[in-house]
Formats: sequence, structure tokens, C-alpha cells
Amino acid sequence: MKSQTLLYAIPKGQTERYTEALLHSNITSAAHAEQVKEIASKDGWHSFRVTTWDGSAPHFKDYVK
Repeated sequence: MKSQTLLYAIPKGQTERYTEALLHSNITSAAHAEQVKEIASKDGWHSFRVTTWDGSAPHFKDYVK
């Protein structure tokens, strides 16, 4: 599967990272990400995070010690 670039952010009135939501699942460039951030910021979204996903499931066991 081709990897996707995802954009997450925290909604207005929230401060905890666990409240973040996926805003866009097909970011095509850095300029596109900035456009989405600008629009979302007007509605109070903040603390944006851009990441990639290759379609594979997470390996949580690798993070538990």
C-alpha cells in the first residue's frame, strides 16, 4: 500500500494530546498541509501534527517494556 500523509490536531478548548483528531488523510505537500492548518486554525484547532502511515498495523508490543 502506498503511504499516506496524515494531519492531526487538537480541537478548540482541549489541551491533551489524547483528544487530537484526524483532520485530513491525504496531504499532498507541505503547502497543502499549511493550507489545511490555516483553515482549521480559524475554527480553533491547534497543536498540529503531520505524520505518515503505510497501512500497516501498529506493533504495540514493541513499546511495552
